[in-house]
Amino acid sequence: MAKAESQQMVEGRWVASNQSLTLDLSRCGDGWCGIEVTQTGACGRTVLRARSDDDGQLIGRLELATQAQPYTIVMHLFRRSPSDSELLMIRGHTGARFDPWRRMYPYMIAYARKSDVGCRPDPKVSSKVSW
Repeated sequence: MAKAESQQMVEGRWVASNQSLTLDLSRCGDGWCGIEVTQTGACGRTVLRARSDDDGQLIGRLELATQAQPYTIVMHLFRRSPSDSELLMIRGHTGARFDPWRRMYPYMIAYARKSDVGCRPDPKVSSKVSW
Protein backbone atom coordinates (compact mmCIF):
# COMPACT_ATOMS: atom_id res chain seq x y z
CA MET A 1 0.00 0.00 0.00
CA ALA A 2 1.38 3.43 -0.94
CA LYS A 3 2.16 5.90 1.86
CA ALA A 4 -0.29 8.50 0.44
CA GLU A 5 -3.07 5.89 0.32
CA SER A 6 -2.23 4.75 3.85
CA GLN A 7 -2.31 8.32 5.14
CA GLN A 8 -5.71 8.92 3.53
CA MET A 9 -7.06 6.01 5.60
CA VAL A 10 -6.09 7.89 8.77
CA GLU A 11 -9.19 10.11 8.52
CA GLY A 12 -11.92 9.02 10.94
CA ARG A 13 -12.92 8.73 14.58
CA TRP A 14 -10.36 6.73 16.54
CA VAL A 15 -10.75 5.36 20.10
CA ALA A 16 -7.72 4.57 22.26
CA SER A 17 -7.40 0.93 23.28
CA ASN A 18 -7.42 2.00 26.93
CA GLN A 19 -10.47 4.28 26.32
CA SER A 20 -8.46 7.30 27.54
CA LEU A 21 -9.00 9.40 24.41
CA THR A 22 -11.21 9.57 21.34
CA LEU A 23 -9.88 11.58 18.38
CA ASP A 24 -11.44 12.77 15.16
CA LEU A 25 -8.56 12.93 12.66
CA SER A 26 -9.03 14.95 9.50
CA ARG A 27 -7.11 17.11 7.05
CA CYS A 28 -6.24 20.65 8.07
CA GLY A 29 -4.08 22.71 5.77
CA ASP A 30 -1.22 20.57 4.51
CA GLY A 31 -1.36 18.26 7.52
CA TRP A 32 -3.70 16.47 9.91
CA CYS A 33 -5.55 17.67 13.00
CA GLY A 34 -6.96 15.61 15.83
CA ILE A 35 -10.00 16.96 17.66
CA GLU A 36 -10.67 15.55 21.11
CA VAL A 37 -14.14 13.98 21.39
CA THR A 38 -15.63 14.16 24.89
CA GLN A 39 -17.38 11.31 26.72
CA THR A 40 -20.73 12.81 25.65
CA GLY A 41 -19.64 12.93 21.99
CA ALA A 42 -19.14 16.71 21.89
CA CYS A 43 -16.27 18.24 19.92
CA GLY A 44 -13.45 19.48 22.12
CA ARG A 45 -10.18 21.20 21.37
CA THR A 46 -7.54 20.38 18.78
CA VAL A 47 -5.03 18.22 20.66
CA LEU A 48 -3.03 16.75 17.77
CA ARG A 49 -1.32 18.27 14.72
CA ALA A 50 0.79 16.22 12.31
CA ARG A 51 2.43 16.45 8.89
CA SER A 52 4.24 14.07 6.57
CA ASP A 53 8.00 14.18 6.86
CA ASP A 54 10.45 13.56 4.00
CA ASP A 55 9.99 9.79 4.42
CA GLY A 56 6.18 10.00 4.33
CA GLN A 57 5.74 9.34 8.07
CA LEU A 58 3.15 11.33 9.98
CA ILE A 59 5.02 13.25 12.68
CA GLY A 60 3.58 15.92 14.96
CA ARG A 61 2.57 16.98 18.44
CA LEU A 62 -0.03 15.73 20.90
CA GLU A 63 -1.08 18.03 23.74
CA LEU A 64 -3.21 16.12 26.24
CA ALA A 65 -3.38 18.80 28.95
CA THR A 66 -2.90 22.54 28.60
CA GLN A 67 -0.45 22.75 31.51
CA ALA A 68 1.52 19.60 30.57
CA GLN A 69 4.43 19.33 28.18
CA PRO A 70 3.24 18.05 24.76
CA TYR A 71 4.41 14.81 23.19
CA THR A 72 6.33 14.73 19.91
CA ILE A 73 4.64 11.84 18.09
CA VAL A 74 4.73 9.58 15.07
CA MET A 75 1.60 7.84 13.76
CA HIS A 76 1.25 4.78 11.56
CA LEU A 77 -1.39 2.24 10.58
CA PHE A 78 -0.87 -1.49 11.17
CA ARG A 79 -2.71 -4.81 11.47
CA ARG A 80 -1.97 -7.43 14.12
CA SER A 81 -2.90 -10.11 11.57
CA PRO A 82 -4.12 -9.97 7.94
CA SER A 83 -7.73 -10.62 9.01
CA ASP A 84 -7.80 -7.90 11.71
CA SER A 85 -9.00 -4.33 11.27
CA GLU A 86 -6.38 -1.63 10.91
CA LEU A 87 -5.19 0.09 14.05
CA LEU A 88 -3.55 3.48 14.38
CA MET A 89 -0.46 3.47 16.58
CA ILE A 90 0.61 6.75 18.14
CA ARG A 91 4.01 6.75 19.83
CA GLY A 92 5.54 9.77 21.48
CA HIS A 93 7.75 11.35 24.07
CA THR A 94 8.35 14.83 25.42
CA GLY A 95 10.93 16.97 23.68
CA ALA A 96 11.20 18.85 20.42
CA ARG A 97 12.22 15.97 18.11
CA PHE A 98 10.92 12.45 17.65
CA ASP A 99 13.54 9.81 18.47
CA PRO A 100 12.75 6.62 16.49
CA TRP A 101 15.51 4.60 18.20
CA ARG A 102 13.95 4.59 21.65
CA ARG A 103 12.96 1.25 23.13
CA MET A 104 10.18 2.66 25.30
CA TYR A 105 7.86 5.61 24.77
CA PRO A 106 6.02 7.46 27.54
CA TYR A 107 3.02 7.61 25.20
CA MET A 108 2.32 4.51 23.10
CA ILE A 109 -1.32 3.66 22.44
CA ALA A 110 -3.12 1.81 19.65
CA TYR A 111 -6.38 3.32 18.40
CA ALA A 112 -9.24 1.48 16.69
CA ARG A 113 -11.32 3.20 14.00
CA LYS A 114 -14.87 3.65 15.26
CA SER A 115 -16.59 5.72 12.56
CA ASP A 116 -16.32 8.64 10.17
CA VAL A 117 -15.22 12.06 11.40
CA GLY A 118 -17.82 14.00 13.37
CA CYS A 119 -15.67 16.94 14.49
CA ARG A 120 -13.62 19.04 12.09
CA PRO A 121 -11.03 21.69 12.95
CA ASP A 122 -12.21 25.27 12.69
CA PRO A 123 -10.84 27.01 9.61
CA LYS A 124 -8.23 29.63 10.38
CA VAL A 125 -9.52 33.17 10.33
CA SER A 126 -7.32 35.55 8.43
CA SER A 127 -6.00 38.55 10.34
CA LYS A 128 -5.59 40.40 7.07
CA VAL A 129 -8.16 43.18 6.71
CA SER A 130 -9.14 44.66 3.34
CA TRP A 131 -10.52 48.16 3.20
